[in-house]
Amino acid sequence: MTDFAPQTPALESFTDISERLKTTFGVLEKVATGVIQTHIRAAIVSGAAGCGKTYVLERALNKAASDGLITYESVKGAMSPIGLYRKLYECAEEGCILVLDDCDTIFADMDALNLLKAALDTTKTRKVHWNKESRVLADEGIPNSFEFNGGVLFITNIDFATEIEQEKKMSPHYKALMSRCLYVDIGIHSKREILVRIGQVVFNEEFLRANELEKAEAQEMMKWITLNLGRIRVLSIRTILQLVSLVKTDDDWRPMADTLMLKKR
Repeated sequence: MTDFAPQTPALESFTDISERLKTTFGVLEKVATGVIQTHIRAAIVSGAAGCGKTYVLERALNKAASDGLITYESVKGAMSPIGLYRKLYECAEEGCILVLDDCDTIFADMDALNLLKAALDTTKTRKVHWNKESRVLADEGIPNSFEFNGGVLFITNIDFATEIEQEKKMSPHYKALMSRCLYVDIGIHSKREILVRIGQVVFNEEFLRANELEKAEAQEMMKWITLNLGRIRVLSIRTILQLVSLVKTDDDWRPMADTLMLKKR
């Protein structure tokens, strides 16, 4: 009998990672366009923190808003169910988009999830109800039900697909939410993938101009990150922004970066 050893998956090359991420972020821009044009009602954008997903979406939304095509509101951080109900009401008109950025507490609350399922239903009329007595809503003149015709964009670090596959307590509710939204998995999980994404951003002409950087300076920063990949405390696009601040502070920035941004050996 022949023994078959398990095959180790081939490591994806940096070039392949780069091409994959270019395609994914291109798709993300098209999804933003679809939401702006009201062809897409809702989308969940999932990926590692600090990979640029919020920037790509807000750039598209800001341009559309300045052109008078939409209005939008971006909410960050913790949110209660009644706070979510209020925001859905405020963004209920067609052409208004609610962006929920890292508001991950709502995904663990049944009341909040039920509100989202109602607001994002695939039926022609989407009716949202608040069936609890609320002095807050009464004082603000917000009705206990309304029709939602706006759009919603979720920006999250939660990997919904993995959560559903693991069949956890909330998996059926995540599945119900995903069935109502387009799901964009940025596909950035490992340090190699984050490194490639950082390189795509830092060598972009727009980034260089905005940060008054020369390409040679960007190359030196990328060399430092690559050399110290295993020791950097937190790796994201924010890492390069921290390095920019050090480069602007002192020509001899590397000892500062070593002290401030690396784990001790």
